[in-house]
Amino acid sequence: MLIRCAVHANKGKVRQYTAFALLSFAVATACVLAYPHVRRGQLLVVASERLWAQGKVELALNSLREALRHGEISTGSADGMLTVALKVGEGRIARDLTLFLIDKGRPVASGLVGRAAGLLDAEGDARGALELLERRRAMGPLARPESLHLADLLRREGRFDEAMAQYAELLANNPGDTAAGADRAETLIWIGRYAEAEQAARDMLAAGPDSRAAKFVLARALAAAGKTEAAIAEYHKLLGGMP
Repeated sequence: MLIRCAVHANKGKVRQYTAFALLSFAVATACVLAYPHVRRGQLLVVASERLWAQGKVELALNSLREALRHGEISTGSADGMLTVALKVGEGRIARDLTLFLIDKGRPVASGLVGRAAGLLDAEGDARGALELLERRRAMGPLARPESLHLADLLRREGRFDEAMAQYAELLANNPGDTAAGADRAETLIWIGRYAEAEQAARDMLAAGPDSRAAKFVLARALAAAGKTEAAIAEYHKLLGGMP
C-alpha cells in the first residue's frame, strides 16, 4: 500500500514538472517570436542609421517611415531619427518626429525645430511649419531665427496682430535688429498702414543710414502710398544712382 502511494506521488510530481517545463518552453518561445515585433521600431531606427551611413538615403527614409508607422519608438530613438530626417531634408518625417517628442514632453532645441519648419515651408507646407513653431514656442522661448520665421509665417497666414507682437518682442530684446525692423515695416505695408511703415523705415535709416533693408522698405512704403516719384528716387538711391 505504501509503495502504491509513493508511485502515485511520483507520477504527480512528474506531471507537475512536465507541465512546468512545457509552460516555460511556451513562454520562452513567445518571447523569442515577439521580441522582434516589440522592438521593431528601435530595430528600424538602427537600420535607417546604418543605411544612411552607407549612403542608401531612400532606403534609410523607408526605414524611418516604417518605424513611424509602427509607432513603437522611444524618445531616444526619435532623437536619432530626427537627426537623420533633417540630414536628408525630409520635412514631413522631421515634423512628425518633432511633434512626437513635444507630445512626450521632451525638450527639442529651437534650432532643430527651425530646420524642420524651414523644410516644411520650402515644401509648400507653411501651415505645418507654423504649427511646429507655435508648438515649440509653447515649451519655451524660440531663438531669434525661429522667432523671425514664426512672425513671417503669422503674417503670411493673415494673423497680423500676432505677427506685429512677435516683431515687437524681437525689437524689445534687440532694438537694432534690422531684419525684425524691416519685416515689421513690411507688415505695416501689408495691412495698409503706409504712413507708419514709412516712418518706421525712416527711423531705421536714422539709426543706420547704410541699411539697405531700411532703404528698400522705405521705397516700398512710398510706392504703396502712391508717392511714385519719391519711391523712384529711393529705388534710384538703392541702386547706387544707376539709371
